[in-house]
Amino acid sequence: MFLNRSGKALALFNLLLVAGCSSMDGASNLFPSAADNPIKIESDPSGAEVYVMGEKVGVTPLQISHKDVFPNIYPKEKVSVYGRVTLKKAGCSDFTRTVNAEISSVGLRAQLDCGDMYPASSRTSRDAPRISETVEQRLDKIKDLLNKGLITEEEAKKAREHVLNDL
Repeated sequence: MFLNRSGKALALFNLLLVAGCSSMDGASNLFPSAADNPIKIESDPSGAEVYVMGEKVGVTPLQISHKDVFPNIYPKEKVSVYGRVTLKKAGCSDFTRTVNAEISSVGLRAQLDCGDMYPASSRTSRDAPRISETVEQRLDKIKDLLNKGLITEEEAKKAREHVLNDL
């Protein structure tokens, strides 16, 4: 009796394993992953060139696949760009991020540093600091973004300077 039940359980397990591992000719498998959803890439200003694995794949706004960012096979010399997305726009500093779980799920919205090429008057009111936020709250946000790996140390330094210059 015990062998009969364990045999059925083993058969069911094998069926689930095979179903989950097969491609099923384009049909979704029993356990779809987050990697099946495209990654949304946006920039402000829009129209930035998007580079994945060092190759141009389009301009913002754009959706890219996880397989493009995290290919199973790639040349050894591209290890430094594996999992990274770079945005480039004339007159702006390059913007590079490593794709993490948050970017995978909600996408990447890049605020490009373009100096005076795109003056503040052309940006929307969402770019202005909230009146209700204190300097300490704004600095804490910058620190949180840095700790989460969403901005670089250099970007954090520029943001801190911007906040302090607004005093």
